[in-house]
Amino acid sequence: MICKISKAAIGFGLMLIASVVLAQTVPALRGVKTVQVDPTVVSNPEKVKEEAAPNLVQDSLKNALRGANIELGDSAPIRAHLILDEFTSGSMAKRFMVGMGAGRSSVTCQLVIQDAAGKELANTKIHVRGNLAFSPYQGNNTQRRQAVSSFEQRLIEEIEKMK
Repeated sequence: MICKISKAAIGFGLMLIASVVLAQTVPALRGVKTVQVDPTVVSNPEKVKEEAAPNLVQDSLKNALRGANIELGDSAPIRAHLILDEFTSGSMAKRFMVGMGAGRSSVTCQLVIQDAAGKELANTKIHVRGNLAFSPYQGNNTQRRQAVSSFEQRLIEEIEKMK
């Protein structure tokens, strides 16, 4: 009798685990045609060196959604926003003096997808850095543009995975 109960409990537990795993593997943007983009949230203002950074990454999110053939709407059933953890143009002095990747620009965010009720469907961390192939003499604006471009490409890749 105890053996039958424990087998039933184990079977139920395995079914429960399988249903949780299946629920987590359903892509958050499957079949979604329109997404509302909410303002970027800055999690740590000390690590966001550029005043325009929240708008830059929000524009990158909009461009990435369009690039993934998802329309933008004001009252869509799915909402997306970024939590900006770090944004820096890097340091030309560090690139020149230290080299080996020091002083590169970086962008670190979390891409958050929610339903209309605010339930989180996906939360993906994205981190990109400026390219090492560029000269240490390039300005911080060039490094920032390169990092934002790489960030936008990573956003597209992550959005495509969610479709």
